[in-house]
Amino acid sequence: MLTRLCGAGLVLALFLSFSPSRALAEPGGTGAPMKGDAVRGQGLFNGKGICHYCHGVDGVIDKKPSLKPETVAAIGKHAASAPDLRNRAVQTLKDNKARFRAIREGHPGSGMFPDSTLSDQDITDILAYLAALRQSASAPSKSPY
Repeated sequence: MLTRLCGAGLVLALFLSFSPSRALAEPGGTGAPMKGDAVRGQGLFNGKGICHYCHGVDGVIDKKPSLKPETVAAIGKHAASAPDLRNRAVQTLKDNKARFRAIREGHPGSGMFPDSTLSDQDITDILAYLAALRQSASAPSKSPY
């Protein structure tokens, strides 16, 4: 899965290999943290969660998958544009509790629809992956040249 990554993706791959899980606040409010698996979250983001339809493959907003015209039209009715998940400055949701709720219940006014197909663990894994994306995007890239 990570073998096709290059450049900034390599930084992310290295980060994920050293930090495969993150503790996130438990969405039900019991106080017990759920462990998020960023590697699993990447697969969910680019697969079952269909996050990549609007936010781009691996969160690269300009790298969207090829979709059937009817799927593109349906997405277009809901959202003119999705935020760049690698750019903290354009994100309105600042904590994982709000992000969790937006994934589960939708984000009013944004075009993001609710997703009831993902389990709490699935969402927690996606949130761990998004944290890795934000961290890798804010880390300066080092060129070997």
